[in-house]
Amino acid sequence: MSVTPARLVMTIFVMHSFVMTNWFPRIPDMQAKLGVGTGDLSLGLLGASIGTLVSLPFAGQIIEWLSPRRAIIVAFVFYGLAYALVGWAWSVPSLFAGLFLAGLFLPVVDVAMNVEADRIEAAIGRRIMNTCHGFWSIGSILGGLSGAVFASLHVDIRWHLAIVAVVSIPIALTVAFRLPRLAAGPVQDGKRLFRIALPTLSLLPLCIFAFGMLLVEAAALDWSSLFMRSVMEATPFGAGVGFAAFTVAMAAGRFVGDWAIGRFGPVAVARSCGLIGLAGLVALVTAPVFLQAVIGLAAIGLGVSVAVPLSVSAAASRGDRPASVNVAALSLVSFGGFLVEPPLVGFGAEWGGSLRVGLALLIPAIVVSIVLAGHVRRTVKAPVPANPLSELAT
Repeated sequence: MSVTPARLVMTIFVMHSFVMTNWFPRIPDMQAKLGVGTGDLSLGLLGASIGTLVSLPFAGQIIEWLSPRRAIIVAFVFYGLAYALVGWAWSVPSLFAGLFLAGLFLPVVDVAMNVEADRIEAAIGRRIMNTCHGFWSIGSILGGLSGAVFASLHVDIRWHLAIVAVVSIPIALTVAFRLPRLAAGPVQDGKRLFRIALPTLSLLPLCIFAFGMLLVEAAALDWSSLFMRSVMEATPFGAGVGFAAFTVAMAAGRFVGDWAIGRFGPVAVARSCGLIGLAGLVALVTAPVFLQAVIGLAAIGLGVSVAVPLSVSAAASRGDRPASVNVAALSLVSFGGFLVEPPLVGFGAEWGGSLRVGLALLIPAIVVSIVLAGHVRRTVKAPVPANPLSELAT
């Protein structure tokens, strides 16, 4: 199997999610370590979201300055080390601080790899964005199962996350250094030396669509393990099975996403997946038995699978601003779901007396996203000039 630019960037997607999702199965262990309830825990979990929202307005400009490839190389080192520090938290404020640092670097890697994927996609002349996000889900599966195994073996969370960093950072850097040095896109408004990534009015509906879907995705990532263990009374490995059902279904949706979009169109696929996600969320919050909860998580994973890649492609292809700025602006709003979700679900669970109630509060958000699914149509770009990358793609 040849090493193509597409496969290289797909590997970065794997490593990005692998680092983060090793943490999620350990959230119940961190809660037990700190001895706090879901409300206080949610305040600590806010650190990653707030760090992300602080970083996102500047991520696009940083990537324009460095190039997506260099941004991945620099930011991934700090990203991996920050998640290693999370395991050493001894209180809610220290948990917040560790996740805040991780959140600062997470979006720089995220936006850079998405822009790099969009540029490679344009250069080779075929869709790869959904497949790239499919590999992100593969990394989630590997990270989630890895975290579940470490939890089942009762490995100290500090050493678990340190091992993840030691393994992941060298792999990511080796791959990133081999990414092609693509020519920069056309520069617009060249007199502006600094550009904060804020959404335009025309971009806002697409951002709100992604916001609602990411709100549900974030809840599945943050709370699925705790839901399975505290509500469904599953073992740590059983909780990992629920998490894996979510990530496997999300990966499956993304791997068939490029084909489905070509066959049925982006709007039909986005709206159908939204309806599947809504059904899965209802199934989860009403689940009386373990199997229904697992099926609900799988349906949620399939439902949210294409939302981010479709939104990224639509934002990057607009042509009114540099792709990195539009993708960062999209992320600024959509990743707000990661900020709103922890207190919404956590305090909703305490108010309603069950995590079922907290998760049920997300239903209106996914309904709004279904209504706004028409905004995922991609702007048709001008033909891409001949590029040697096309000869490398297989």
